[in-house]
Parts: sequence; structure tokens; C-alpha cells
Amino acid sequence: MVSLRIFRRLFLVTLVALCGGAFADVFDHPVTAANKVEITRLLAPMKDFSGVDGEFKQTKTIKKLNRDFVSTGTFNILKNAGVVWKTQKPFPSELTVTDTSVTERSVNGSVRTISTKDNPVFAEFSKVIKAMLFGNISELEKKFKLFYEKAPSEFESGIRIGLVPRESAFQKVIANIVMDISMSLDSSTTRSPMLHRVVILDGDGNPVTYEFLNQMIKN
Repeated sequence: MVSLRIFRRLFLVTLVALCGGAFADVFDHPVTAANKVEITRLLAPMKDFSGVDGEFKQTKTIKKLNRDFVSTGTFNILKNAGVVWKTQKPFPSELTVTDTSVTERSVNGSVRTISTKDNPVFAEFSKVIKAMLFGNISELEKKFKLFYEKAPSEFESGIRIGLVPRESAFQKVIANIVMDISMSLDSSTTRSPMLHRVVILDGDGNPVTYEFLNQMIKN
């Protein structure tokens, strides 16, 4: 009889395989001249956004530990400025990411600023999120190979975009990124494309998932 521990391990392996396979499908469909027209048309409204506010849920999976680490909070992204991530749980903190630096403010008020070169994963992630939230496909193409397919039916009129770093050295830090974009009702009750979820696979094969909730668009 299979023990509970073995059953749990088999279940986790199966779950990871299923999820990995689902996301891997997008990388079978490189962006072409034809479907790039469709992507550009869908994301066109995002170019008029001046900013986006919302909530996030981050789930980081460490395979060696067989554990998930979850944090939640709010984010604020301005088109002509940086990205502010305010983590509320499990521990309050604030990160401001610009093109050149990452500034961390802890719960006791201490501030630490480092170069984006010292935190390449989070810095690049923030750049990708910013480019995607404002429909800037050209910016993404500079550093990534693009892939595209229709997203699963969990949200209406969605697409899935895959990114693979062009530089092999950078692939050791970020293996790939998968982004789900949905058509959602914004605060003005009109349908606009919104970034729904991002999954980053790091160089060690550990996935980090970001879910974006209750988004408010600034026009």
C-alpha cells in the first residue's frame, strides 16, 4: 500500500508536470509577422495608460525544499517612472525599482539602495512587467524571443505570451517568462487588456508566480 508521503510526492510531481506542460505549449508557437499584428491590435489600448495600481500575490517555489513561499501586497506602476512594490504579508516592506536602481525600505524605516546589476532578476522582471502593462512589444523584443498563443478559457479573450532571453548568459538567471493577458473590466466598466498572471522560471528551474488583482488603470 502506497504511504501518504509517497502519494504526496507523486501528486506534486504530477502537478508540476501538468503545469509545466501547459505553460511549455506557448514556446511551440514563435511570434510571426501575422500573429504579431493580432498581438499589437489587442494590446493597443494599453499604450494610452499612464499608470496601473493593483494588488499582487507572489508564490515562489523552491524545488529543493519542496516548499512554496507566498507574499502579498500592492503595486504602483507609472509609465514615465518606476515600479513600487509594497509587500504587506508576511513582512511589510517596500521596493522601488527604476531603470538603474532598486531601493528597499524596511518596516523599521531603514533604506537600502543597490544597482539593478546587483538584483538582475527582480530588475528585469519589473522592466518586463512595465513594458507589458503598457503594450510595449518592441521593448520586449530587444532582449527576448517572443512566443504567442491563445490563453486557456479561464478568462475571456485572453492571450499568452512567452519570453526567452536572447543572451545565453542571461538564461542562467531567467530561463523563461510566461505572461497571461486577459480582457477585464476596468474602473470605467470598459473592457481593456490587463496583465493577469506572470510566471518566471529562474535558471535553477524554480518558478515564481505573480497574480495581479483589482487593477485600476490611470489614463
